[in-house]
Amino acid sequence: MSIKFNAVQRANPQNRNEPAKYYANIVGDGKTTLADLAKHAGAMSTVSKADILAVLESTFSKIAEDVADGKIVYVGEYFTLQAGGSSTGEEKEKDVSAASIKSVKAVFRPGKMIKDALKLATYQKKD
Repeated sequence: MSIKFNAVQRANPQNRNEPAKYYANIVGDGKTTLADLAKHAGAMSTVSKADILAVLESTFSKIAEDVADGKIVYVGEYFTLQAGGSSTGEEKEKDVSAASIKSVKAVFRPGKMIKDALKLATYQKKD
């Protein structure tokens, strides 16, 4: 398997008068679901797909709960996940409140296992 990409034309945002250039744009190609992960794990072990799916559902539910509780969740050497966001600027520190928060997102940081896998990835232009 290879990571797929296509070519996209983009203008230089710092100088709109320059001719646009083409860049490689990585695109998704297929998907892996929780059921797929459970099926794979079931084939690799003596535990049933249903049991693995129950464990995965429970694990990811706990991860979501902990991230929403402000914790940084470390998932071994695979990844960390935590909440991050942006807010409006206030003139005084005392004016900063929960109402200042404008957006919240999940911040994903790949761990060593994922980084190493990406270093070994190959690439293929999507037709």
